[in-house]
Amino acid sequence: MKKLLLLSLLVAIAVVAQAQRIQVVDTDGLPIAAVCVTNEKGALVGSTDNDGWLNDAKGVKHLYFSHVAFKPTDVNIDTIPSHCVVMQDETFQLTELEVKPKELLYVQTYYRLVYVCDEGPIYYRGGVVDNTYELAKQKISAKTRSVSKGENGLIRFIISTLVGHIVDKWARIDTMTYYKKIMQKVDKGALSIAQDTLGRYVVSDTISALGYIDEDKQAGQRTTSFDIWAYDDHVEATKAAAKAAKTGKQPKKKKDEYSINHSYYEVYNINDNGQSRVDDLVMKQLLASGHFERTDQDYVILLETYTIGRDYIDKKEFKQTRKENEVEMDINELRRLEQNHHIPPLAPNLKAAVDELFKKELKD
Repeated sequence: MKKLLLLSLLVAIAVVAQAQRIQVVDTDGLPIAAVCVTNEKGALVGSTDNDGWLNDAKGVKHLYFSHVAFKPTDVNIDTIPSHCVVMQDETFQLTELEVKPKELLYVQTYYRLVYVCDEGPIYYRGGVVDNTYELAKQKISAKTRSVSKGENGLIRFIISTLVGHIVDKWARIDTMTYYKKIMQKVDKGALSIAQDTLGRYVVSDTISALGYIDEDKQAGQRTTSFDIWAYDDHVEATKAAAKAAKTGKQPKKKKDEYSINHSYYEVYNINDNGQSRVDDLVMKQLLASGHFERTDQDYVILLETYTIGRDYIDKKEFKQTRKENEVEMDINELRRLEQNHHIPPLAPNLKAAVDELFKKELKD
């Protein structure tokens, strides 16, 4: 009898554990990687892997899902017996661009970053980047106007000092898409690409799959998703193994204070030949997730970037544009800018939690 009860208990535990695992997909049934999952208070639950799986819902019944390319979604676990959440595509698109015989291509991007831990958001940063691409020299320059807030002075100082300039850099346009960077590594044999049963092109190294590339020729867009940190880790591990094999000495394992993964996601418009220009960036997302050993806390840094304006201008026009844009923007002005450019809003739970950050800042 005791054995039967124990077996029943183990089965029940297994069922509960399985019920906590949820897959997030798009309307075509394709898995969505790098989705930030939070609870009603905006506290972190976790993020999805390359196959769209949230491996542990941590007992949270009401979940909120955030991703740069999809509409914010919230569900009650009890209402999804299949353990599958479907996110709807976001309708954000680039405006048409008229080609003009001028020396500069001006691209304006908007970004926002939310730093979320087990307690909820502790840092928010948002702003506008004025990018110029000098056509003759193929050179990009950029200037950022941003607003940043934190839970307290120390957190704000540390994050703003250490990662503020990195965030601004990631929010700029790039001369080369991440797709091209991946293809360069494929040409060198460092990465391989193979089409899976879902129609995606899966990018892998010698150790595991690291991301995917999906082309929608009808929509004229290419989506690239890639785990940067895992690739770098694998390169270092391969080098260390080769060195150990040569010397016969195993490298000492370093105890990290934190672990981290970077999932990079971008959407570019493409022409009939599958090519993109620097101004064809529609949106991109950097999701950094990890765990601090010292505090035993998980965290996610969600950085979203959208292209909100582009034009051909000369240097005199750009000088005037930059002068007009030299204004500080508070959170309310940034949200008005989001509405004017039809940028998808934050999920309601994250928006409310971020509002609390700014209320605390005013009190301090």
